[in-house]
Amino acid sequence: MARQHGVRRSHPTFCRICEAACGLLVDVDASGQPVHIRPDQQHPISHGYACAKGTRFLEAARHPNRLLHPLRRIAAGQYERVPWPEALTFAADRLRPLLRHYGPHAIGIYFGNPLVFHTMGVLTMLAFMRALGTRNVFTAGSQDCNNKFVGAHIVHGSPLIHPIPDFEHTDFALMLGTNPAVSQSSFVHLEGGTTVFDRLVQRGSRVLWVDPRRTESAQRWGEHLQIRPGADVFLLLALLHALRDKYRPDVCEEGLDSLLALAACYPPQRAATLTGIAPQRITELANAIRQAQRATFHMSVGVNQGAFGTLCYVALQALAYVSGHYDRRGGLLFHPLAVWLGEIGRRLGVGMSRKRTGVGSVPSILGTLPAAIMADEILTPGPEQLRALIVVSGDPLTSIPGSARLQRALKNLEFLVCLDLFQNATGREADLILPTTSWLERWDLATTTVGFQQAPMIQYAGGIQPAPGETRSEPRILADLSLACDRPLFGSTMLTRLWGKIPWDTLLTVFFDVVLLPIRLLWRGARGIPTPRPSPGHYLGRGPRTPGQRVRFWHGDLDEEPQRLAAYAAELETPVPSWNRSQSGALRPGSADATLWCTMICRRRRLGHNSWLHGAVRDGKSEAAVWASPQDLANLGLPNGGEVLLSTASTALQVPAIPVADVAQGLVVVPHGLAEANVNALIPSGIDMIEPLSGQHRMTGIPVRMTAVL
Repeated sequence: MARQHGVRRSHPTFCRICEAACGLLVDVDASGQPVHIRPDQQHPISHGYACAKGTRFLEAARHPNRLLHPLRRIAAGQYERVPWPEALTFAADRLRPLLRHYGPHAIGIYFGNPLVFHTMGVLTMLAFMRALGTRNVFTAGSQDCNNKFVGAHIVHGSPLIHPIPDFEHTDFALMLGTNPAVSQSSFVHLEGGTTVFDRLVQRGSRVLWVDPRRTESAQRWGEHLQIRPGADVFLLLALLHALRDKYRPDVCEEGLDSLLALAACYPPQRAATLTGIAPQRITELANAIRQAQRATFHMSVGVNQGAFGTLCYVALQALAYVSGHYDRRGGLLFHPLAVWLGEIGRRLGVGMSRKRTGVGSVPSILGTLPAAIMADEILTPGPEQLRALIVVSGDPLTSIPGSARLQRALKNLEFLVCLDLFQNATGREADLILPTTSWLERWDLATTTVGFQQAPMIQYAGGIQPAPGETRSEPRILADLSLACDRPLFGSTMLTRLWGKIPWDTLLTVFFDVVLLPIRLLWRGARGIPTPRPSPGHYLGRGPRTPGQRVRFWHGDLDEEPQRLAAYAAELETPVPSWNRSQSGALRPGSADATLWCTMICRRRRLGHNSWLHGAVRDGKSEAAVWASPQDLANLGLPNGGEVLLSTASTALQVPAIPVADVAQGLVVVPHGLAEANVNALIPSGIDMIEPLSGQHRMTGIPVRMTAVL
């Protein structure tokens, strides 16, 4: 239902870019065309907070480069517009012979972040995966979060149960590898957005940001503890060791003694060498946790992308447990709906698959394989070689490390079809491109958010504007592709045709509006389904889906981690060169052969999100630049904006360099997901760059050489 605001009407909706799901109002003109998106100041959950990614999404939905019609490649770099029936016939002519001659594993699927925030899209994708029967399903999750699903399965017996930091009631918050001032945070829903940290600081609580650089969040809300990139695991183990005296065996847990035995190998003194944090600072941090009446903990992508993200996630929760802040107010809480979903998933075998890749024998996570080995699956001959790929709402060529090899692999495919809003880097290699709708043009339910929130409502919203041109929703396109493959959804051609043609947007909007009208009136017009809030003291002993309903801080899957961790520690303890020197050994800064050995990390952006908000720029300026220490750039003899060459064994990348005071010497910071300056091209790929437990690609703490372009 629209609300009047002067000469315009405003339609309530919510953003579908990340877990924040911020409430928005879309202003429309007299003809019903959206003209502006703004935060909903009366929204009962986001309380008027929204970031620029959502409020400026009309720029993406109406971008002149948006795909509006199916396109078929007629020559290298040349495409022609084709009608939908012809496009689907073309897909059928290419996919059916491959299935007939080579079987289902010859066709792969890759889907990206946007599909995860599309409820009907996810449901249809699951049905499509089952109908196709392929082992080769890849997602963007192996670039940023699969370790958390594995860690959750280890600790809770389900990949769907995750801890929720109780920021509203805590006295002390330890934040690792996250920068919500710029890009929210993952695996958590912040009620009122980042204003939760404003309130935290205003009431006198402490928040400590652990990060290789002093981020925008650390500048705005509290203290910063600088850590060596990729060394978070040693800090967490050192804190566990420092608090070991608080450990008491408990019937609600198992395996904590084994984790503490590993932590004993990395006491604060040794962890200081590995993390770059002074021993007394580690001890002070442990004491702060010990003395806090209520302490909470959270880690995000900056830790996930390290070499030990899974072990970090287990250790983080063990730290909360040992210190007495697990399943406690102001500590870590657990959503009852997540427990319910975890039980359903357990009975259905979700997360329990033992499928493995043909290359490297890497296990699947939630039915998907690590995208880092996708190129190997395409290029390695064999009876199950990947020969065709269906890419949905993703750009693997930009977001997966080793892009040069992946591009060669994509060219080797017999058929590549992309479903997207834009023709991205991957789409430029596609044989067929199918245009999809955006979240402004469809119904949605915020199911991705529910397990991470404390708010008592799951939002839903209908489309705000008609689908432009010939764009179609992912559910309809996937249903059509399943028929093109002669692999109908649910095993029924009739049901598949019906599924693809049902006007889901209208049907579901009307249904929920009618059923939930009294609740909408209570919530001042916001559309939502009531849910319980997570409450303390209700999880331990009854919530975990493990045998005996105990939280597990050790599992057989972790048995190889101590040896791998010891090898990684030895690597970090090995000194590396800093500057190239002449034969006499004299330092030659500013000379053509002066090279600085650095450690590279990525950063989020205020407008871009991963790699799928294509071409998003701020104030007309590209963000394709490296941030570096002013002293490092001075030693290279470079002015502000001077060009540097970042290089690894994989490739080299030339970008402008900007001196930033909060970046430490020896560190370089590059935006993730920029097509014009793809940092992932610098990151090596291959089995040795994949965390064995989760298939997570190591994407932070990458050694690079920085050379001035003079």
